[in-house]
Amino acid sequence: MRLTTRIKKSKQMIRLVRPLELTPNDLIYPIFIREDGKKFEIPSMEGQMYYSLKDCDKVCNEVIELGIPAVMIFGLLKKKNADGSVALQKNAFHTKIFKKLKKAFGDNLVLISNVCLCDYTLSESCVYMEKGKVLNEKTAKMLGKIAVVHAEAGADVVAPAAMADGQIKHMRSALDEAGFEDVPIMSYIKTDSCLFGPFFKAVSTSKTPRKGIDPSKFRADIINQKMFMAKVDLDISEGADIIIVKPALTNLDLILLTKQRYPNISIAAYQVSGEYSMIKIPGKSGHLDEYTLLMETLNSIKRAGADMILTYYALDVAKLLKEKT
Repeated sequence: MRLTTRIKKSKQMIRLVRPLELTPNDLIYPIFIREDGKKFEIPSMEGQMYYSLKDCDKVCNEVIELGIPAVMIFGLLKKKNADGSVALQKNAFHTKIFKKLKKAFGDNLVLISNVCLCDYTLSESCVYMEKGKVLNEKTAKMLGKIAVVHAEAGADVVAPAAMADGQIKHMRSALDEAGFEDVPIMSYIKTDSCLFGPFFKAVSTSKTPRKGIDPSKFRADIINQKMFMAKVDLDISEGADIIIVKPALTNLDLILLTKQRYPNISIAAYQVSGEYSMIKIPGKSGHLDEYTLLMETLNSIKRAGADMILTYYALDVAKLLKEKT
C-alpha cells in the first residue's frame, strides 16, 4: 500500500520533497517617498512608512542587506495638476528619486517605476477620460513620455498601472526611440477589487480619495476570466516583458492561467494593501498568527505560478527566511 505519510515523517523530509521554496530573491518591496520630506507611519497601512528623499536610501540599504533584489517606487507629490504634465517637468520629483537611488546603488538594486496618471493628476484618475469614456490613445502617449523621463533618471523597469489599451505599444516605442531598448516593461493587469482601498488613502492628497472615479471603465471585471486574459493577451502582444497580476490572493487562478498560457513570460503578483490589512489586523488582534498566515498566503501565490511577489511585508519575510537558514 502506498502511504502518503512516509514522506512526512520529519520536518527535514518535508523540506526535502518541496517542489518550490519562497526566498528573498522572489520579493519586491514597494516604498512610498514624499516630496514634502515628512516621515511617519502610513495611517491606512499600519507598520508601513512614508520616506523622504533625504532618507529613502536607508530603507534601500536594508532591502539590499536582506537580499531583496528590487523596490517599486511610489512618489507622493506636494502639488499635482489637471493633466499630469507635472510629471514631465525638469527636475520633477520622481526624477530626483531615481537619480539619487541609481547613483547610490547602481546595479545592486533594481528600481521599478510605477507609471500612472493618478500620481500626477488632480483627479487622481489612472486614465484620461471625457464624458465617461476612457481616452486610451491620449493616456498611452502620456505614459510613454513619463516612462522615458523615469528611464533617463535611472529607472531600471517601468510598470504602467493605468490599464489603458495601447499603453505598452506606445511606451515600448517611446523607450526605444529614446535609446532605452534594454528597459523592460512590467505591465499591471488589475481586477476591479476593493482591496486597493488602503493604498489609495496612502497616496492621495484628497480627503475623499478618487471620488467620482469609476475604475470598472479600465480594470477587468473581478469575475470575468476572459476579460482579464484578453488584457493579458493584448499587453504581451504589444511587448510587455513581465505581467503583474493584482490583487494576488483573489486572483490565484488568473496567476496560474497566465503562467500556463505564457510559460516563457515572467509573472509577478502584487499582494496589495487590502491583503496586507487582512493579515495585519487579525494578527494584531490575536485571532490569527500574523506571520504564519503571511507565509501561507505568500506560498500559495508562489505555488500558483508567480515568479516574483510585490508585498509590503517584504522586509519582514526576508528576515523570517534569514532566521530559518
